[in-house]
Amino acid sequence: MDPIDNSRAVAHELISLALEQGVDLEPLRKDDVFIKDRRWVWFWRKDVLPGTGPADELLGTLHYNMQGTISVLPRSLKGSAGAFRGAWSEAGTFESMEQAFELVKAWLLDWKEVDDLPSRSVRRYGI
Repeated sequence: MDPIDNSRAVAHELISLALEQGVDLEPLRKDDVFIKDRRWVWFWRKDVLPGTGPADELLGTLHYNMQGTISVLPRSLKGSAGAFRGAWSEAGTFESMEQAFELVKAWLLDWKEVDDLPSRSVRRYGI
């Protein structure tokens, strides 16, 4: 599947799940990315195309990339306070679409800080 179609399909799947939970994510969707104020998150699934995930990863693994403003430096980076400029970048995977929904809700709707975000498998992060 084309990478853009891949992420669009995941976005539509997430919107459907959110509606089942009584949450309308459609106003946050800009094509295949969910955006609110100065935060965004994007999802895709590992497929046969290179660059969608590690070669030894299961097809269908749900990936995310998120970035945006934060007010509180995460505890894991307390030694980096001098470099902190109020921005966060993170990428990783989920075991389920429900976890992805919980992240979107916490990150974009509830405006939670990094240490208060729900469980996820973080593969890369930075300030």
